Amino acid sequence: AFGTNTSFTLQPLEEHTIALSLQQTDGVSGSFSTVSDDGTGVDFYVTDAYNNTILHYDDALQKSFSFTAEVEGDFQLHFDNSLSAAYRKTVSLNYDVTHYIMGLPQEQFLMIIIVAVAVIGLMLYAVLMPK
Repeated sequence: AFGTNTSFTLQPLEEHTIALSLQQTDGVSGSFSTVSDDGTGVDFYVTDAYNNTILHYDDALQKSFSFTAEVEGDFQLHFDNSLSAAYRKTVSLNYDVTHYIMGLPQEQFLMIIIVAVAVIGLMLYAVLMPK
């Protein structure tokens, strides 16, 4: 799993995208907040590897989001300031990506493997230890 905290400024009529290279079944969760002088938010949407829109929020000042990658490939987080022809927006973004192996988060799966190898090693040591 990995997480990112970032912020950026959108000029009037500008769009900013963030690319995420995801495996099938990866989970993404996060939130963003927008600060602007005109009180409007940004259009936020997510496109999958085939450029299909899988999540969309209009005029969002603050939003939490989550989705699961149905396919492998590059997903895009889009922040669109087309609502404002005169005002820039500052966006603060926080998101986490969780990789899954056999239905378990990667960290849990690896911990189970480590514990299983340790238990097998202890059992072999106990059986093969000279008496």
